[in-house]
Order: sequence, then C-alpha cells, then structure tokens
Amino acid sequence: MTIAEERTETLRLMCETFKFIEELAGNTGYLQQQQIGRNIDESRTDGIEAADVIGSVRLIYKTY
Repeated sequence: MTIAEERTETLRLMCETFKFIEELAGNTGYLQQQQIGRNIDESRTDGIEAADVIGSVRLIYKTY
C-alpha cells in the first residue's frame, strides 16, 4: 500500500517499491514460472500474477 498526496507521487513510490522487491527476490515473472505445477489447488482462479500488477502500474506511471 502506498500513500501520497498526488497520484503521480503514489505511482512513483509504487514503482520504486517494485524495483526494490525485484532486487531482493529477483524477476517476478521468472519466479512465477518456477511455481507452475506446484499449486495444490489448480481450480482456484482468484489469483493475480505479480508481474501483471507491476507491468500495469509501470505503464500507468509512464502515461502520467
């Protein structure tokens, strides 16, 4: 969760946070590919991939 007074500042902080997470954990898309097949309950469909969220936030930030 990111809080700031302006929307662009919030998006900038989110992008910095994602960059920090990727520096610590590695590429999120690659990490999710390694998890394929390990999910016990494959019928579950309410998950969102982190790589999709990160890509969307970065695209919105570029648009502003």
